Amino acid sequence: MTNHTQVVEIAGAGPAGLAAALAVVRAGGHACVYERRTDVGLRFHGDFQGLENWTTEGNVLDELDALGILPEFEHTPFNEVTCFGPKGVERQVRSQQPLFYLLRRGSDTGTLDTGLKRQALAAGVEIRFGETQRTLPNGGIVTEGPHRADAIAAGYLFETDMADAAYAVVSDRLAAKGYAYLLICKGRGTLATCLFRDFHNERQYLQRCVDFFTEKVAVKMENARHFGGSGNFSLPRTARKGDIVYAGEAAGFQDPLFGFGIRSALLSGAAA
Repeated sequence: MTNHTQVVEIAGAGPAGLAAALAVVRAGGHACVYERRTDVGLRFHGDFQGLENWTTEGNVLDELDALGILPEFEHTPFNEVTCFGPKGVERQVRSQQPLFYLLRRGSDTGTLDTGLKRQALAAGVEIRFGETQRTLPNGGIVTEGPHRADAIAAGYLFETDMADAAYAVVSDRLAAKGYAYLLICKGRGTLATCLFRDFHNERQYLQRCVDFFTEKVAVKMENARHFGGSGNFSLPRTARKGDIVYAGEAAGFQDPLFGFGIRSALLSGAAA
């Protein structure tokens, strides 16, 4: 008997690609995901990121559950953020519902990436690590992450005995045309500057961020490790080119506030 199950090829095993693969399986098809790296999450190093929950009145976890994506990864709700303006004035932002869910990115156990990989494999998704499929001659979905660097992040991962908290700063002195942040959760921390301009001075901006958070909140960093990354915020004229559909950062999809991208990646991948 000939198997006529439709095979959908997907380039990239990030959140958008794996969300797309799970959607294909739910629709009765077969998903084949090509990932050029040897595992998921290797762009990241265990750094904290936020799964944004402010874009709709509904909870993002319910939204993902409706798509068949379960929160089988470490996630901590944050209902409060301490924000600083350019002059260092402090304001508290609070919400009855979580503003975001703090999670980790990378290839370690408990991260978003490994949780999605486990779900995809359990659903029957085929993931081909160490393979690059650039052309997709039969059509498919491209979710390879940023194709250009419109913003860069530079920061530190560290251990700490500080209480769980989230801090954000909007200041050109700390982050040119961007923002800086400090995230503390369960003895781990991420401190970073996100620059939209003046990329070559990232270390100078990062040191200013360390000095700022030392002064304002007495940040304590043990076993600090430097990390960096980039993001794409340039929206294309269209997310489709012939039989190819783009999703996630490959299409420039980000949340309008601060450029959080995980929710946009998951939803655009499932939609693709």
